[in-house]
Amino acid sequence: MKKTLLLLLLIPVLVSAQQGILESKKNEVRFDALSMIAYGKFGLSYEYFIGKDCSIGITTNFLNSKKTSNDFESGFRNNLPKYEFNPYFRYALSKSKKRYYFAEAFGSYNGGDYKEIVRLLDSNNNGYYAIQKSKYTDFGLGGSLGYKMYFKDTISLEFLVGFGKNLINTTKSPDVITRVGLNLGYRF
Repeated sequence: MKKTLLLLLLIPVLVSAQQGILESKKNEVRFDALSMIAYGKFGLSYEYFIGKDCSIGITTNFLNSKKTSNDFESGFRNNLPKYEFNPYFRYALSKSKKRYYFAEAFGSYNGGDYKEIVRLLDSNNNGYYAIQKSKYTDFGLGGSLGYKMYFKDTISLEFLVGFGKNLINTTKSPDVITRVGLNLGYRF
């Protein structure tokens, strides 16, 4: 009876000690496995936990997809996103630190190639059409929702879905920014 009572009294202490181990680790790096497999996009993230329920971070994405590049060259799309830098702020919506839902506000500095058909004039003032390629850069804002869980207080698995809109160079850049990922990470 005394051992059972002692064990019941120690359970909250053990649980809070486990929670403290995770909260003492303030840094996390993640790799986006889903985007790499589905889109040929290499994504790497860094997150810093600034409080009990808040964190800030940055995600970088670089496109290396033959299918997307071929679609661009074949004329099936007029822009080819090549890179993104997404700073973000997250707020945990659940009380647990090991498994929780979160909301995120993010910015996106992105760029790539753009092509369009333009009408040009030759030296005799005869008009003709040609494909003209150029570069674009843009900045957008958006929001995301996600779910994160930890295994052994260091390994994280995160699912994220979000959308945003480019704001500055909207004639050349994609209208919609997406943030979809299945991230594997390490917290330290």
